[in-house]
Amino acid sequence: MMMKSILITFIIASALLSSVFAEIGGKRTLVVLDDLSIKKTHSTFFKTLENKGYKLQFEQPNTKVLLEKYGDFNYDNLILFSPSSESLSFSSADVTRFIDGGNNVLFVGSNVVSETIRDIAQECGMEIEEDKTLVFDHFNYDKSQSDHSVLVADQFIDDSPIILQGLNKPILFKGIGHKIRNNPLNYAILTGSSTSFSAKAVSGVSTKLMGKSCGLVSSLQARNNARVTFSGSLELFSDKSFNSKIDKNESGNKEFVERLVSWTFQERGILRASELELVKISTESNSTVAPDVFTIKDEVKYSLKVEEFDGVKGKWVPYVGSVQLEVIMLDPYIRTFIKGDANGLYKIHFKLPDVYGVFTFEASIHKSGYSVLEHIYRKPILPFRHDSYERFIPAAFPYYATCFSMLIGTFVFSVIFLFNKDQLNK
Repeated sequence: MMMKSILITFIIASALLSSVFAEIGGKRTLVVLDDLSIKKTHSTFFKTLENKGYKLQFEQPNTKVLLEKYGDFNYDNLILFSPSSESLSFSSADVTRFIDGGNNVLFVGSNVVSETIRDIAQECGMEIEEDKTLVFDHFNYDKSQSDHSVLVADQFIDDSPIILQGLNKPILFKGIGHKIRNNPLNYAILTGSSTSFSAKAVSGVSTKLMGKSCGLVSSLQARNNARVTFSGSLELFSDKSFNSKIDKNESGNKEFVERLVSWTFQERGILRASELELVKISTESNSTVAPDVFTIKDEVKYSLKVEEFDGVKGKWVPYVGSVQLEVIMLDPYIRTFIKGDANGLYKIHFKLPDVYGVFTFEASIHKSGYSVLEHIYRKPILPFRHDSYERFIPAAFPYYATCFSMLIGTFVFSVIFLFNKDQLNK
């Protein structure tokens, strides 16, 4: 009997643990390679993923692979290291459904890009340059070689430090450029400098893409929090790239890739809310009403705990920032921002609006690089009871004075009328 209870406890604990990790992205990863030799040239990258617990399944483009079967996805992450292959066993529409299912995708380009990769990029708000083009820069390039297409890039995203965690070491990049669409869901992770431009690799004839609008690495975070990252260079993930140097100093390529991929596979920037507390502050005017019944103009206390997943520690830690709180019935009647404390608690006291109905208390965080958090709670707000109104309303004092003056006037008139006797003429 004791063994049976222990077994049941173990099964329940395993289910709870698996549900927690399901919220932050799984580890089943499909890797599609143009050539299996990429496993050797990019061994450090794959070994890093395996050390984190990712279960990598390597396949070639012509191998029949199903991303989805009977409505369930067979993988949580997809890595496409097959930029030029036209024989992928799944289409761009399959990858789009994979993203719509909340899964993550990392794909790359080269100087020749297949139509499938272009279609995927187009769906994610990125327009890849023509084939046989590279990004050049005659000022910011690796001085140890004469190839001006090997860029020294340091134009990292600065409005979302969570993605790269404040990386400031320049990296070496050689690959095709792309243009990112003007969309709040898209992030320009790495761009060329103001002197960079895209041009034909052989003739050097430049295209229209130039300057900081020339994207090198970009990402998309969909509305369902799925993350997609495109790099114009396959070499960026290679062992040679990780061991490269810039002016005899180590480049930031390895750190850049590790931080970028960990964000793409939802190891960071994932938020959750819990421990909601919405209570009425008892006052003399509402003391006769039940504590869980809200009436108009009640003073209430709102409290919510927000946590962020730390992939390095493998646990949830407090998120310290700000939360937008709205009290809505068709239109927002109250909109305010709440600052959190060191424990990730967001507290505020406020007065309910002078309107009764079913209100939605919506706490939300829309911050670049973080998953979208929307915590919704609905509560009816009732009008005053018949015995909850004030006995005398100060604003009605003129009307009270009118009533009493009328009573007094009527009384005086009655006295005069009854006791006053006119003199009769004789």
